[in-house]
Amino acid sequence: MFFNLFTVFSPSQEIHQPYDWKSKIKNLLLSYCYMYLAIILSALFFLRPLDYLVTNILGFPSIMEAIGKSSDRIATISFWFVVIIIPIIEEILFRLFLNFNKKEICLSVFFMLLLALGIRFTSEALFLLSTWVKVGISLSVVVVLYFFVIDSITFSIRIRRSITIVSILAFGLVHIGNLEKLYFSLLLIYPFFVLPQMLIGYFATNLRLKQGFVWGILLHCMTNLTFFLLHKI
Repeated sequence: MFFNLFTVFSPSQEIHQPYDWKSKIKNLLLSYCYMYLAIILSALFFLRPLDYLVTNILGFPSIMEAIGKSSDRIATISFWFVVIIIPIIEEILFRLFLNFNKKEICLSVFFMLLLALGIRFTSEALFLLSTWVKVGISLSVVVVLYFFVIDSITFSIRIRRSITIVSILAFGLVHIGNLEKLYFSLLLIYPFFVLPQMLIGYFATNLRLKQGFVWGILLHCMTNLTFFLLHKI
């Protein structure tokens, strides 16, 4: 059976399953529906009450409203950037390496290093010396990983499981940065409000492990398309 919700907690050596195209599309649509159902239920029965606690008991501005305002910026961004480019980049960063293949690990690390070094993906940045210095540094690290480090690492089932779970949590946590203003006193509460992103990461990871990297991208694109259209209405 495809939709085993605990796949991400016990990834095996033989990750991809032999589904036909009809089954893969069905699984994609099921993942999309289950994911949004989970997001809606979490918002209604967990995040709303928690937001009430933040505003009426702790006395801080509504985090849900802040998330809504940050989400409104989606409507001002290019359709292709939101629906295609961002999902591909985020999937490379957070899920490409989850088959623990050496090439995929290095490609994910390469993109992580580029972002960590603050590289800008613009046409103007292509002509800056600093851009190519950052690319060179990232490439050098990846070469060392590829030829001298990764082969010496044994990715046991326990390590795979831990890395998979961390990738889901990290995917959600980075979205805290979308909020315009953060309060130090609420640092332990903010992670709960990116539960929807963690759910997206969870279902995308499930598809990635069961059917391959492209299917995780497709789910992510469908998710961003929905958000984009909702904020255009």
